Amino acid sequence: MMLRRADEHRIASAFASHAGPRRLPLLSRLVGDPSPAIASAAMALVIARGRRRDGFGQPRIELSDLAKDDVIALVHAVAAAMCPSGAAEAVYAGAAEQTVESVRYEEALDRAVEQLAAALDQGPDKEDRLIEEASGEGEAALAAQIIARRAGITSQAAWDHLLDAGDGGLALLARMAGLGRQSAARLIADFGALTGTASIEDEMARFDTLDEKEVAVALAHWRLPRPFRIARTLVRNGNG
Repeated sequence: MMLRRADEHRIASAFASHAGPRRLPLLSRLVGDPSPAIASAAMALVIARGRRRDGFGQPRIELSDLAKDDVIALVHAVAAAMCPSGAAEAVYAGAAEQTVESVRYEEALDRAVEQLAAALDQGPDKEDRLIEEASGEGEAALAAQIIARRAGITSQAAWDHLLDAGDGGLALLARMAGLGRQSAARLIADFGALTGTASIEDEMARFDTLDEKEVAVALAHWRLPRPFRIARTLVRNGNG
């Protein structure tokens, strides 16, 4: 999770460094949206991100950002390491349990992004335009979430395609999400240049030549549970 946050921060910083004429950032514009649902969700995301910055502006995570099993393991590991003696074990174990029970998973940063994407999905703006704007500003998490909703895949699957899809991956993601050619070109130009793994010309050629059957097969695969997909990949590579 920390690596994911670091990637999000790196991407946003990279896009900010080569931004054109200054304009109000997408999130700030959404905070002022006429729709109360969109404005509220955007503000919640701004606040959630603000809480996850250290004194130097670097990203950090909160327990609510982790999966419950990871929280349990982490909290108990810390408590066990801090426990000074056998006589104090019950006290430290109890404190660990209280900490685990106090975590509010509904406050996870990914949940805030998901709620904003859901609010935008109900809004009047065309999603293609929103994806273009999110892509152009390095709002990778939001772009991935909007694309995921359109494609019917998980946000993690969309994220994996954006950052580590290899040749043809961005084109496939754009087709799975049903993006128009202009929006696909923007997405491919932004993230292809960022990762350095995709030629814009080759990706656009791939986008233009992908047929519906190929897209349908890919969608069926990426809608499978992630553990199953990973296991199948290992089996096919002879590692299973």
